[in-house]
Amino acid sequence: MIKDFIHYYKPYKKLFLLDFTCAVIVAILELAFPVMVRSVIDNIVPSQNIQQIILVGAGLLALYAFSTTLNFIVVYMGHILGINIETDMRRELFAKVQKQSFSFFDNMKIGELMSRLSSDLFDISELAHHGPEEFFIAVMTLIGSFVLMYQVHPTLALLTIFFVPIIAVALAVFNRRMSRINRNIYKGLANYTAGLENVLSGMRVVKAFANESHEQQLFE
Repeated sequence: MIKDFIHYYKPYKKLFLLDFTCAVIVAILELAFPVMVRSVIDNIVPSQNIQQIILVGAGLLALYAFSTTLNFIVVYMGHILGINIETDMRRELFAKVQKQSFSFFDNMKIGELMSRLSSDLFDISELAHHGPEEFFIAVMTLIGSFVLMYQVHPTLALLTIFFVPIIAVALAVFNRRMSRINRNIYKGLANYTAGLENVLSGMRVVKAFANESHEQQLFE
């Protein structure tokens, strides 16, 4: 399944590499800022060298502006990547739907198909955008934070890393429950879209028999 999903990135390799590289640099800068600030507080501020403090402060401000610019590129280019992948997947899915038999459409609600072609693919595109970069950044941040903490206080770093497997297990259990809940939500949205499509397409009949109040109760 992952291999089938990865091939959607191939037409947009340059865009993905740009987005991913900027995200990695942002993560590195986020780890570097606390170290730089600590160095300024411990070494430069006590010297009371105003000119040096101003220069270092300007440098930190420039790095922060650079990080903000890269973060904007990550968000902007990442969403372009996600939209392109979503468009390709929607095109393939629509072509697949058109090839189905008559029995498929007899047994499948049109509103459910509309939900699959719209909201479901949007969520998949969000995963295509945020998934790889956020996973890599999370791993890199965890490792980098542990290394920096170990240099400052080894005992505290080892004590902190002890809780990581416990948190990982708790997140896995929570993720399973959330997956079941989200699956039910998507099924509910699909049924809602199907019912709404059925009512709106037959609105002339509803109005002809003055059945608006009944349809309102069903909707609620």
